Amino acid sequence: MPLRVEPVRDRKLYRLIKTTPERVIRKGEVLYRRGDVSGVVLMLREGHVGLRLPAAAGAERTVGVAGPSELFGEEGMVPGARRPYTAVAGERGIVLALDGPSVRAILRTSQHTLTTYLEVKEQDLHLLRSAVAGSPGPTARERLASVILDLVERFGAPVGDDFHIPHWFTHRELADLAGAHRSTVTTSLNDWIWRKVLDTRGRSLIVPRAGLATLREEGGGLIRSVDPNPRQD
Repeated sequence: MPLRVEPVRDRKLYRLIKTTPERVIRKGEVLYRRGDVSGVVLMLREGHVGLRLPAAAGAERTVGVAGPSELFGEEGMVPGARRPYTAVAGERGIVLALDGPSVRAILRTSQHTLTTYLEVKEQDLHLLRSAVAGSPGPTARERLASVILDLVERFGAPVGDDFHIPHWFTHRELADLAGAHRSTVTTSLNDWIWRKVLDTRGRSLIVPRAGLATLREEGGGLIRSVDPNPRQD
């Protein structure tokens, strides 16, 4: 899970961001490939990026996404380290390439940013432990519910009693993130929309506040908590 930048608290990191040139990226553009030698940490200003790993028959699977104000490719903090994923733009956006050693130095001197980074890594470990636990694994629908809750926490913008998620994510991306078939995603989303757990409007996926409880219940505890008031920069 990428690290979200909060300018009010991450002033040193924000100063680095302000002095780093922006670059426009196109949908489908490969920012880096798995195995490339890294030296920078990337941050999105707009759009989203899929982090992919090889799958069967030469295909790739999206195993993570990064969105606006999130850092990804943190292996770039260690010069010479290799990229574990391939990063592909899911839509047109804006990206910044931050000097990796500078980001590492900021993490070492900023208690808030370092604590947040460690919490992000702990959440990743929690999800891994859930995946390898001896109990029966979660269903595809439970995993999809947890994916949507994660997107609400990271990208949801409160509008009245609803949370709006920019509708960047294709059913294929959601299926990859949930480890499910695309048909399962389509069926589950249609069911939740019919039950008013979710809604769509323009390019946004909308989660009514009342729908959060249903998603938490159907998520099977894979996401430990969802902030009912998503962070705003």
